[in-house]
Amino acid sequence: MKKHLFLTIFVSFLMVLLVGCGEVASPTDLRIEEGKLLFSANESANSFLGEFKAESGASQVVNVNSGDLISEFGLALGSYDVRVKAQYSDGKASDWSDAIKVVIDKLSAPKNVRVENNKLYFDNVNGADKYLATFTKEDLIVEKEVISGTLLSNLGLAAGEYNIVVQADLSTVSTNVKSNNSNSVKYTVVLKQLNVPSGLNIEEDYIFFNAMGATDQYVVKFVDGETVIEREIDSAGADVFELAIPAGNYQVSIKAKSIDSQYADSEYSDPISYTKVERIMELKEKDLINAGYIKWMGRTYYDEEEKVNRVYHSASGFELFFKGSEVVATITATNYNSAGYRPCIVIVIDDDFDNATTLFLDKASQDVVLITGNDDALEHKIDLYKRSESLDSHIAISSIRTDGVFMQKIVNKSLKIEFIAASSSTGYGNLGNAASGSKTTSNSDALKGFAFLTAQALDADLSIYSASGWGCAASQWTSPNNLNVPDAYDYVDFSSYQRKAEKEKWAYVKYIPDIVVVNLGTNDWSYINASTNDTQRDERMNAFQKKYIAFLKHLHEIYPDAQLIVLYGLMNEQSIYDVTEQIVENAKMTIPNLLSIKINGDGAGYNSHPSAASHIVIARKLTQFIQENMNLEE
Repeated sequence: MKKHLFLTIFVSFLMVLLVGCGEVASPTDLRIEEGKLLFSANESANSFLGEFKAESGASQVVNVNSGDLISEFGLALGSYDVRVKAQYSDGKASDWSDAIKVVIDKLSAPKNVRVENNKLYFDNVNGADKYLATFTKEDLIVEKEVISGTLLSNLGLAAGEYNIVVQADLSTVSTNVKSNNSNSVKYTVVLKQLNVPSGLNIEEDYIFFNAMGATDQYVVKFVDGETVIEREIDSAGADVFELAIPAGNYQVSIKAKSIDSQYADSEYSDPISYTKVERIMELKEKDLINAGYIKWMGRTYYDEEEKVNRVYHSASGFELFFKGSEVVATITATNYNSAGYRPCIVIVIDDDFDNATTLFLDKASQDVVLITGNDDALEHKIDLYKRSESLDSHIAISSIRTDGVFMQKIVNKSLKIEFIAASSSTGYGNLGNAASGSKTTSNSDALKGFAFLTAQALDADLSIYSASGWGCAASQWTSPNNLNVPDAYDYVDFSSYQRKAEKEKWAYVKYIPDIVVVNLGTNDWSYINASTNDTQRDERMNAFQKKYIAFLKHLHEIYPDAQLIVLYGLMNEQSIYDVTEQIVENAKMTIPNLLSIKINGDGAGYNSHPSAASHIVIARKLTQFIQENMNLEE
């Protein structure tokens, strides 16, 4: 009997022991899935501890639950051995589970984000050195770098209620370790409002008011019925005509515009009445050249008798700056009734060549609208280029006027370049081909010629002095044959030279180039090849060489600091390649700053001239040559 009783007690004790052992069993199936720490454990356990042991040997024990995000344990980035144990309400705890490897590659989100006394606070994150706060207000999202304790009023936020979340980041790594968003808190920005400017008055179309110390930016509002125009100004004394306001009867008011995050814009002042009448600012007669409003490009000549400024050469013209809605120029033209020779001009606004306006002038005199319908109060630049060459036709400017104001502003570039040549630099036939009936101003575009493209690439001011068919010494395309570019170079234009107009001689001090590119010889080549015997050929060849060397020396005398460059090969004039190089070598004996370069054209334009595509290649090669030899930055 006693034996059976002992066996029963022993079995009961063993069962209790087994049950107790089951209650303190270690968590199992420890793993990481989708950034979460997962494990299995006895359901009676009421909490769990996780030990994270770094490669350095340092360990950290934190409370964990199955399903917790690894990135939210507040650990620094790195590799850890992780194990878990269970804890029970009676104080018992299991052994540690088997360990697994875990890599923390994302920072924990900042905790305890709060706003106190207009400052943003949060708990710093282990391993982070940078915190980004995102402020969201309706459709507005603003991101700012912050630290705990950042004064929110210093962040320049617009008025309104924001939701704020904070992310932790580490700036020393290139990979994305940025944390998830923290908890969200609300914050309302209330700004002080600026006072309304006082003393608004408009006298003789100038706006006056009492300026304020808290800002130097103001908005003036013009209201005429349903028309409402707002313009920003920075001081009293602004000219209404600079603001591109149409004529009309207006109610005008002004407000102060905030430039400080502590302030909001003021309300508008009480309106005053103002009538804007049409007024035209006009540049004419000597103001065209002396008033400081217009930059003339290329060689031009002011005709005292006609009161016009004459524009002759390819890519010549003018540049000016204005504020207003419209600019109109009165332009006269020669050969306007000839489809093949009438002038072609190109109007470019704010250097937007893709949307430039091209016009062929078909009247002796006409008003040309350079820009119209501009409705802002911004400063704009207008460039007018004569696309066609001097031998075809000329233009002259007698008046330029605006309903706004011209700016007394001339911008000269730091580099000046001049091209002295025959047909190729004028863009002769570069839009045509072998099948074109003739060379015209329609199929010739100097702005797509290598000279203009090179100047653009170098950001240089440009002057072109070129005449199709003219030689360095002589040409079979001129009458008489001895008309030549070097003799004409002392005059404003070839027509001035032919008329021997002494008052139209060119003053070299008006444009002193840093680079002079000379491209002559093509027409001499055809003239030499047309010789009827060897003696005549030798005479013409010698005359060509002598004239070219003398001209290079003349250029060096008047521009002693300029880099001279002899360019040849554009028309594939092979029979004078060697002679051209010999000319350069002879000239170098007295001209140290002289270079030469051979660049071949494709002959695909009209009359075997380079095509527009070939001009691009020529310009690129010449630009690179100049940059390398003059140590210019690309």
